[in-house]
Amino acid sequence: MIKDMTKCERCKYSAPGLHDASPCIGNMPQFSIEKDVECEHFKSMYIEYPLTIEGIENKFDTPISRESECGSLVKVAPCGEEYGGKTYLGILLGYLTIDANISFNTETNTLRVSPDHNPAIFVPELKKIIWGCGSWWGKIKSEEDLKQITSEDIENVWYVKMLKEMA
Repeated sequence: MIKDMTKCERCKYSAPGLHDASPCIGNMPQFSIEKDVECEHFKSMYIEYPLTIEGIENKFDTPISRESECGSLVKVAPCGEEYGGKTYLGILLGYLTIDANISFNTETNTLRVSPDHNPAIFVPELKKIIWGCGSWWGKIKSEEDLKQITSEDIENVWYVKMLKEMA
């Protein structure tokens, strides 16, 4: 819990794990996670309470992202085991709101509420919406694109390759 953390552990300028060196922009020479150190540079990486809220900036002006291409045909391979690795034909409904992001501006004391968009794909065969973040999917631009998304396709995605190299 945040309450159990020292200021240095909560500070967005600290470098966790560097206990024997000067870990932050404050150059605290007596750094210790055992005690709270007074530092003029301390700024928590968490929203800490109580807060004084001067206003709320609502950015939920549209439930659909402007980059949406509603109606495009897509191929989608949902990640859940219940789908058995099968690829389905889907219809891209657009980049719809899946969640809300809330941030606090410490300089203006305002909360900013903005939508988190994700591709929503209706799969007629399943009679349900599959989200882009829970699947492998791609737009169908030609007959060639109608082929199934294979394990090889997934293995060749740049971030999958990067994660495998890091592991």
